Amino acid sequence: MCAAGIVLCGGQSERMGRAKAWLPWRGQPMVSHVVGVLLRVVDEVVVVASEELDLPPLEARVVRDREPALGPLAGIREGLAQIEAELAYVTGTDAPFLTPAFVQALLGHQGAAAPELDGYVQTLAAVYPRAGLPRAEALLETGRMRPLHLLEAMDYRKLGAHELPDLDSVRGFNTPAEYLRAVREWDGDATATLAFRESASIGAGPRVLAVPVGTLTEVLAHAPRAPRLLPGEDGAEYVLASFGRRRVVRDGAIPIGPGEQVIVPDAFP
Repeated sequence: MCAAGIVLCGGQSERMGRAKAWLPWRGQPMVSHVVGVLLRVVDEVVVVASEELDLPPLEARVVRDREPALGPLAGIREGLAQIEAELAYVTGTDAPFLTPAFVQALLGHQGAAAPELDGYVQTLAAVYPRAGLPRAEALLETGRMRPLHLLEAMDYRKLGAHELPDLDSVRGFNTPAEYLRAVREWDGDATATLAFRESASIGAGPRVLAVPVGTLTEVLAHAPRAPRLLPGEDGAEYVLASFGRRRVVRDGAIPIGPGEQVIVPDAFP
């Protein structure tokens, strides 16, 4: 079957506090995991992301969303414009439990198709024909910006739970609690690393501790002593921490995933 996969990454994810694409999952960034699952079924994968979102190296074509403020339909349009296949399975980047069997089952209907589960059409776990590109453009121009509008315009097939395998494939997450719940479900012993040191100790290595995954606040609670709080311009106090490729200021609700390291100096210049 000649088919494509389209992964919608969006931007930095305000509710999550950090980009979903970089959240660790099974030893790699989430977007890398999703691309890998799709490549077991499809011939090409396109990842659509906002201009400001940095991404890891991927076995996929990366395109930038010209109008990210228009939502997922605009991202679907960008993806459909790039593929060569006649059909594309569209997913968000937050699809930790996606399986090849689920994707294959939807593509097997040879046309627009989407699951309807608990009365809700899963528009970001659905198949869109490349021929729908002009209709997507027309819908966006008239302000009809829901992906469901495109599926309806393409006379899509609605599939019930009894017609599809691996229904957890549609599960995503929008908040730190939802992501961490998925991590703990997959691995109840998942850990991150906490490195705590004094920044003034030139050449000194950090004290490294393995701690359970959690929010930044939960991870910092395992520090051998409380990190110093820094005064901010607004009068509030901040904890400054760095992990991976990103520096985090103040937001203790940000999730820290498996294998990530949080480095917290005791003092700052």
